[in-house]
Amino acid sequence: MSKDTLGTVETTSLADQAYRRLRDGIREGALRPGEKITERDLAARLGVSPTPVREALRQLVHERVVERVGPRALRVAEHSAAARAEIVEAEVRLSALMARLAARNATESQLAGLTGLLDGTDALVDDIERTLAERGPDAVAAELLVTVFRRLRQFHHQVEAAAGNSVLEGLLAQARAFSDDERLDLTVRLAPDRAEAFRRRYREHRALLDALLDRDEERAELLASHHHGEALLQLSGG
Repeated sequence: MSKDTLGTVETTSLADQAYRRLRDGIREGALRPGEKITERDLAARLGVSPTPVREALRQLVHERVVERVGPRALRVAEHSAAARAEIVEAEVRLSALMARLAARNATESQLAGLTGLLDGTDALVDDIERTLAERGPDAVAAELLVTVFRRLRQFHHQVEAAAGNSVLEGLLAQARAFSDDERLDLTVRLAPDRAEAFRRRYREHRALLDALLDRDEERAELLASHHHGEALLQLSGG
């Protein structure tokens, strides 16, 4: 393996670590909304070079968690309740439209992939429910819940890909109210107290898949709108 290849892997790994630590810092209040930040200061605080921090900040700007206010000036974004609601509405509407297009455009191979993904996830959920009934919530491995969540995010991303519209897919990526990592953190935190709501939302994935398999565009759009709206409302603290 060449020296250049080793350097690339290390830089990517550090950028990912920097991204996660910065997201945690923003979420936990170590970096406050409206606070001005610089690559060099953050690099010093994280104990890394500016390069991985630059990559992490590029992703955070893309997600609108950080905003650029000048050629070299950045600050942690401030989102009012009204602004957050507008972001949520945009994501819900775009997600619903993508589901409509997926019902129209998905290939048989893509539909088979969605079916297999959800069938496998159903098996994991059945194991979780069995463990809950027999041994209680403390016996459920956190890793299993994380696996279910990641498979469901994969399901939604595959629905979006099946829509076959790269422009809308890009718009949706920019309009997301929460990153996948934020969703995971919030879901793990909220799930124990809202188990029935999460069970109901989980079953909605099968209903959406059925609409896609039936090529029912209107039903797919309505189901996706309801599902994403409820999910984002819950994650937003509603």
